[in-house]
Amino acid sequence: MELNEIRALAEKIILRPGDLIIDTFTNSKGFLMFRRRHNDMIKDDMYLWQVNWFSHNRKLIYTNIDFYEEESLKISIAMGTVEWHPASGGNNDQMECI
Repeated sequence: MELNEIRALAEKIILRPGDLIIDTFTNSKGFLMFRRRHNDMIKDDMYLWQVNWFSHNRKLIYTNIDFYEEESLKISIAMGTVEWHPASGGNNDQMECI
C-alpha cells in the first residue's frame, strides 16, 4: 500500500473516547480517554489522545506511551500496527477495511 493510500484511509478514521486500541506488537490493550489540543512550535496545532492501558505483555520491556499524537495513531491504525475497535459497537464503518 502506498503512503497516499494510507493517508487517505487514515483521514476516514474518527476516534472517540472509549474506543479500544490494541498494539499488535505487544498485544497491549487500552481505551482512548480524551483528546486534547497541543501547540507545537513546528507543527502548530496538534491533538493528543490520552490512553488508559489495562493489559500489557509482561514479557516485553517495551512500555506503551500514555499519549498518542492523533495523526500518528490514525496512520498506525491504517497500517495495521494498531487495531481499533470503536466504542459505539460498530464495525469500523468510518474506515474501509483493508
